[in-house]
Amino acid sequence: MKKQPNLQLRLEGLYQLLQQHRVDAFLVTNNLDQYYLTDFFFYPEETVLLIHSKGISCFTRDLYVASLHRERPDWEVIGSINRLEDALEKIRALRIKRVGFDAAKEFYFSGKKMQQAGLVELPSLISQLRREKDQDELKRLRASNKIAYRAYEYVRPRIKTGMTETQVAALLEQFMRDQGASGTSFASIICFGENAANPHHETSNTRKLKNNEAILMDYGCIYQGYCSDITRCWWHGKNVPAEYTAVWNLVDKARRAGIKALKPGVATKDIDATSRGIITQAGYGEYFTHRTGHGVGMEIHEEPFNSADSKAILRVGNIVTVEPGIYLPGKFGVRLEDTLAITEKGSTILTRK
Repeated sequence: MKKQPNLQLRLEGLYQLLQQHRVDAFLVTNNLDQYYLTDFFFYPEETVLLIHSKGISCFTRDLYVASLHRERPDWEVIGSINRLEDALEKIRALRIKRVGFDAAKEFYFSGKKMQQAGLVELPSLISQLRREKDQDELKRLRASNKIAYRAYEYVRPRIKTGMTETQVAALLEQFMRDQGASGTSFASIICFGENAANPHHETSNTRKLKNNEAILMDYGCIYQGYCSDITRCWWHGKNVPAEYTAVWNLVDKARRAGIKALKPGVATKDIDATSRGIITQAGYGEYFTHRTGHGVGMEIHEEPFNSADSKAILRVGNIVTVEPGIYLPGKFGVRLEDTLAITEKGSTILTRK
């Protein structure tokens, strides 16, 4: 049974942001933002939450009402078909003057309806809170990434010549589910040979592994609502080309340098520059075709991003990946990725035992 996080602290953080923006309440329609605030999972478009000074009013499907009355007795829970309309009516009934909503996460027509009702467009306040993980989130992320790392240890010695990419993906995904994962963070990317030169290759059910070629696995799982992300690659066979070894070592050097640069107060664009500079200096810059990393949490890609155009500054509690790569068309690709938590002294790797 999972331990419930300190939801009151998260709500207090939101209330502080609402005060800064001079609004009295906030309408939450994004299901992951709802999960962050409540630790109760709704599917998209099932629920509207009204966060106000007297607590939480929840407009949801009838099938959730009984369980929410038991699990969240302090909420006002209303079974509703027209959830947004009922929430707007509640705002009018409570005579709340200024109510905000997250314009960036809203559908066009519902956003227009909120505007017409007098609601105020606000930036993604809950996303700001979600960037810095609390202790409960860190525990879940550590567990999620531990499962992913153990999947690598389990699967690597079981990969045999003649297996398809999808067979390897199935092995990975079954192991992670057996360890408690509810699903994958994204579609597992399993690449053999020249397919590894495509950073987002679609795993094939026909491509079979040959002796003496590259393998790349980029995958992750979801554990108690939180994602993991890891990439590992190696040469399958005894005749390892010198070029592959040189590229693998160079990417690993860039990965280690990027990790070493992680610490609070550092600009994320500098993490990208650190890893990219090593690869560029060695003459492979044109073959490193993506950013060096991204934030991870309830979503596999979230703020902050380790990219050249990012304005983010690392803070304690951020979770980021470092994943430099080199992709040689028609030959192979190498990407090495770890997920890390930013600490007061630097960072700690989550993708480990």
